[in-house]
Amino acid sequence: MLLIDTSGVVMVDQSVDDLVSRSVWREFTSGMRGRWSQRRVMVRLLPSGGAAALGSATLLQVLAGLLPIGFVLATAGVIAGVPAAVEGGVDSPAWQQLRDHLITAAALFFAVQLLLPVQAFLGDVLRRRIDDRVRDRLMADSFAGPGIAILEDPEVLDQAADGVNMLRMATWSPGAACAGFVALLSHYLQTVAAAVVVAIVYAPWAGAAVLLAGLIIRFGYRVGLSVFGRIFMSHQRVRRQRFYFRDLLFTAVAAKEIRIFGLLDWVGERYARAFMASSLPVWQQRRRIFYGPYVLYTLSAFVLLGGALAAAAGATATGVLGIGAFMIVMQAALSSIRIGAFIAESDVQTEYGMNAQKALNRLGELTAAAADPGGSELPPAELPVREIRFERVTFRYTPDAPPVLDGLDLVIPAGDSLAIVGLNGAGKTTLVKLLARLYEPESGRITVDGVDIRTFDGAAWQRKIAAIFQDFVHFELPVRDNVGFGAGGLRDDAPIEDALRRAGALEFVTGLPAGLDTPLSRQYTDGADLSGGQWQRIAIARALIAVDGGARVLVLDEPTASLDARAEVAFFERFLDLTRGATSVVISHRFSTVRRAKRIAVLEHGRVIESGTHGELLAAGGRYAELFTLQAARFADGAPEGDALADDPALAGEGATAGGVGRGGEGAAAGGVGPGGDAIGPRAGSADDDLIEEAADA
Repeated sequence: MLLIDTSGVVMVDQSVDDLVSRSVWREFTSGMRGRWSQRRVMVRLLPSGGAAALGSATLLQVLAGLLPIGFVLATAGVIAGVPAAVEGGVDSPAWQQLRDHLITAAALFFAVQLLLPVQAFLGDVLRRRIDDRVRDRLMADSFAGPGIAILEDPEVLDQAADGVNMLRMATWSPGAACAGFVALLSHYLQTVAAAVVVAIVYAPWAGAAVLLAGLIIRFGYRVGLSVFGRIFMSHQRVRRQRFYFRDLLFTAVAAKEIRIFGLLDWVGERYARAFMASSLPVWQQRRRIFYGPYVLYTLSAFVLLGGALAAAAGATATGVLGIGAFMIVMQAALSSIRIGAFIAESDVQTEYGMNAQKALNRLGELTAAAADPGGSELPPAELPVREIRFERVTFRYTPDAPPVLDGLDLVIPAGDSLAIVGLNGAGKTTLVKLLARLYEPESGRITVDGVDIRTFDGAAWQRKIAAIFQDFVHFELPVRDNVGFGAGGLRDDAPIEDALRRAGALEFVTGLPAGLDTPLSRQYTDGADLSGGQWQRIAIARALIAVDGGARVLVLDEPTASLDARAEVAFFERFLDLTRGATSVVISHRFSTVRRAKRIAVLEHGRVIESGTHGELLAAGGRYAELFTLQAARFADGAPEGDALADDPALAGEGATAGGVGRGGEGAAAGGVGPGGDAIGPRAGSADDDLIEEAADA
């Protein structure tokens, strides 16, 4: 397979070269066996289209296969009856017979034409119904188990990219393949019926020759299409990269950076390379098949068909076969050979639809194998009552990566607030993901009131967690949905407005064009874009409404990173009241924030190295006191040249900087500006003033 590494170099995978160079005979013996297995899978999907639609579509296909043969017989009767009708005149029986044949041929012709839109309609009904069932299965597979690790697996992403893209394309979906197989019924029935007519009217060997000629061309065409499909599917990874570069070029995702940094040529070149890497093998195989084997198929069919027609013509010339019979043989032979031509409503649909179903089946196998079923018990409504405990928990994202958490021990008291601080990469966010069972520990366990959380049903336990992560989702949906999702899609105005008010967001939401029903994206009519701070307030409201709905553990990962200092102080002054009765975990880089927590834990190298209250940790003079003093000095000194905080890895890229912005424009900045124009910096009477005073005392 041709692949593109991170430097844009095209590489070749020997396994795909072997596939490209595989002989046609090997395609027939090994490749077609796999195709028959896939066809059986598709046949099992057909009942999903509904008995009435499937039965009606099948009946119409039978009619569509037989009516053309009737038309051939009627037109042959017209041609054969012309001499006698001319000789006998308009009042002769021969003329009346000719007229009847003409009427029959016309009626059959119009019947065939009338069936076409009905066939298309029923095929579309089958496709949509079957694809709906496939989508339901895809959603179930994607959410098999509570964890998300499998959704980051490269093979799963490959299968999902192909399966979902093909499902999105109506002509390449599994439903389209099923409809295409039904459509093939009329074509094969017409082929066989035409060969039978030739055998009856002229000679059995001629009927067999005509049938064999059509099937040979059909076989050659389908083998070639099958090879193209397999090579296409073997380039999933590079095609996913190609789609990524395409989206960079043609969507707003990276539009700003591409323009500002002049990346158009670079991205365009990578897209072109990825396109060629995924297309060249298909083109090479097309030339190999069509310049060699397909020519032989065509010549073989030509000899068989030509021999049968030449023999029929000779029999007609010697009087053994009449002109009408000859016309029947000729038209029936040509009808039979049409099976070898491209069938627009079936060929591409069946081939790529089978590939899509194969990818989706593989996706289901991978997610099912990776899903940790856990327990089936429902967690009691009041949990946690005493504590949540991490016991010797070790976790790494990939088997060959260093551990993010390494024998972590941590106690989160129930009903209290715990703040977690530490260096970048210390495992703060990972700890929260394990608590929410988005990932499972490599070793150790997490208990709530002494019970391992893996004994609970995963989805039920996750309903106990109200988490707002750093990368929380900005749903391009109305405010009502963005907040109501925290309580399972709640849409009532009163609780949503109450959550917005407590999060400090109700005022600006009220000013939006449609209030709660305003889509939060300018890509929609009357939509609006929010600043970073406003989005964070929406996310906090989502978490608060989840707590109102029964969640007992509130997790805020950098909850106020995009809020200005005044808003941050106001929020945390109300924080304990807002979360009274809930166990809260706060991750933050601002010590003016974490100092208000009941307890503070310092993570380093995947372990808790310090734990206590703000005053206890300052008095201990350890890592927490060191970082607290550095940040306080930052506010007090106004960013002196070469200040220690700017160079300290604990806060670099994560904390606040005077006159600048933090990580990705999201950090607080003394005297600077955060995303969306929120003013960031210490204000009179703010918690940062207290922080400076405490640092001086320390």
